[in-house]
Amino acid sequence: MMIEKELKMIVKTGDVIRSYDFKPMVGRDDCFVEGVVERETNEQGYDAYKITVTKDSWSDATDKGRVGKIVYVPKRVSFSEFSGRIINLSR
Repeated sequence: MMIEKELKMIVKTGDVIRSYDFKPMVGRDDCFVEGVVERETNEQGYDAYKITVTKDSWSDATDKGRVGKIVYVPKRVSFSEFSGRIINLSR
């Protein structure tokens, strides 16, 4: 798939990426995590970026959500894939 090929060229260890849980839509809050890429991995059984979360769209002052946690961002999904699902904020 073209998206996976493009991401392999532009996402490197140490980059900050944003990964959307759902495609952004008018009238609905965005749902995403941002984090520092630790490495590319297949340890979960699929090609993914292992990130340490620095921002969670659902977090607030009382609930940090996924901030500080390790999350595996699939490079490609079979359901709900869309262009821009993963954005490299470092480039």
